[in-house]
Amino acid sequence: MQLRAITSEDYHFLRLVETTGPIGTRWRFRGTVPSPEAWAQSNMGPTLVQFIVTGKSDRKPIGLVSSYQANFQDGHAYLAAAKFEPEDRSPMMIVGVVLFINYIFSCWNFRKLYMEVPAYNLDQFGSSVGKLAKIEATLSDHLFSAGRYWDQHILAIDRNVWQEKSNMFDVLTKGAE
Repeated sequence: MQLRAITSEDYHFLRLVETTGPIGTRWRFRGTVPSPEAWAQSNMGPTLVQFIVTGKSDRKPIGLVSSYQANFQDGHAYLAAAKFEPEDRSPMMIVGVVLFINYIFSCWNFRKLYMEVPAYNLDQFGSSVGKLAKIEATLSDHLFSAGRYWDQHILAIDRNVWQEKSNMFDVLTKGAE
């Protein structure tokens, strides 16, 4: 497992993945299809850092991790992750997200990382909610998707909690870096 910087050669692939297929309606644009130029502009707008998660040996793209809306004064940023093939049950994307969170906390002095999670995606976090991440806010009926309104949850990963519990990922990430 590795994190690879995005290059301009990735733009076409990423735009297709983000606007069609299984994550097209669940990810950033939620069903809209921006022009290639608008996509490229919005992709780099408030982004601090982003990587493609790839397999270590085959380098096949597995997903995308991104940090955006960094607030250095108050010590927080946002985190987003999308698995290109959501039906794939491999833990490889989880390893990529763990590596990415470690990267962010190693490079910057953020106290917290926030995630904006629609209720229809909350189950993907499993038991990490309450252990590694906590729900700090819920915006009721905030998003419209699939014919109904959904809550938007704001999850937070606290640096201190992450550092205390990060040893549980040692086995998972061993050899991934």
